[in-house]
Amino acid sequence: MIKHSLYILWTRKSKNALMVAEIAISFIILFLLFTLLFNKYKNFAHPIGFNTENIMILKLNGSRMSEEDKKADKQDALYDAIFQTIHQQEEVLRATEIDYSHPYTYSRNTGRIVMDGGIEFEPTDQRFRPSVFDVLEIEFIKGRAFTKEDAQHSYIPIVVNNQFYQKLKPYLSDDETFVEDDREFKIFGVMAHYNKESDYKDEEDIMIQSADFLHWLKDSHQSTIFVKTKNDPRKIEAQLVSAIERINPKLGVSVDYFDSMQEGRNKWELLPLFLISFVALFLVINIALGLYGVLWYNISKRKSEIGIRRAMGASEGDIFIQMLTEVFILAFFGILIGGIFAIQFPILGAFNYTTLEYMTGALLSLTFVLLITIACGYYPSKLATKVTPNEALHEL
Repeated sequence: MIKHSLYILWTRKSKNALMVAEIAISFIILFLLFTLLFNKYKNFAHPIGFNTENIMILKLNGSRMSEEDKKADKQDALYDAIFQTIHQQEEVLRATEIDYSHPYTYSRNTGRIVMDGGIEFEPTDQRFRPSVFDVLEIEFIKGRAFTKEDAQHSYIPIVVNNQFYQKLKPYLSDDETFVEDDREFKIFGVMAHYNKESDYKDEEDIMIQSADFLHWLKDSHQSTIFVKTKNDPRKIEAQLVSAIERINPKLGVSVDYFDSMQEGRNKWELLPLFLISFVALFLVINIALGLYGVLWYNISKRKSEIGIRRAMGASEGDIFIQMLTEVFILAFFGILIGGIFAIQFPILGAFNYTTLEYMTGALLSLTFVLLITIACGYYPSKLATKVTPNEALHEL
């Protein structure tokens, strides 16, 4: 049966080449789409590493304040008064200053660490006070958060995510320190995860430095404040902002919410994903309709051949199996050609996907293409079984 089907397909190779090309293109499109979707799903499935619920973000703007009020002692008094006002709210659990480039912002700081042998790392750099870890409820799989006392040593206290820790491991001494040029770092804790950009993006290498160690930051203040509350912080927004503005009327206060920022970044990440999926599926559907049309046309032109086979004793089942076998052979060559092109993406490193993601994309693509092939080939093959010897005589 297969040998006979191959011979028939070869005699119509110019026409069948179009169907093979359509199947190959469908496979490549679906391979890239499913690899992308699986990558996003895998990123979304793992924990983000901290808690975004019930956190109000206060952004202070002192640009309109007098030069006198901007002096260090005045700023210390101002921030003391602000935190005192914040903690007077019964709903407030904790509050802390935080890096302006905290998670889900569009800002970032990138560090550069060059190890012996020229190995270079460029982690996303964050500068935190120790209290940030409690406010965000960051999950540690090893060690702990650094404290204010840890910043009194010669080494730089840091916390890293597990992804970056695994890369640093070969360079660490027994006490979890490593040296880069004239700087010594000590890892106090390892976070399970830490999503910086969005919950759908690949996790980055993260290094959190102690703000109390950095000479240009330890005696100053960060203008972003996270306020952790018992319930929804939106209930106390007006009251809290009004109380802070009374401390210094020239101090500007804007408000955001951590969970809203998370939702906003995730929506922006999903929008292009939906557009890419829509365009890809639209192309595949058009290819499938074209494949169906070509199959139907080819079978309608083979009525005389089918009628002769029926006259020679072939049953409806035999005809159906022959037609469907031909469709599957075309699908096999289409997938083979598509697979040869698709495998070039991981070989050339065109995208930053893992082997598991590429394999999953290939498997899902193979399944989907086979389903499309069955769907497109089933009805035309069924029509072929209805051809009778008498009908075939009229075609001669």
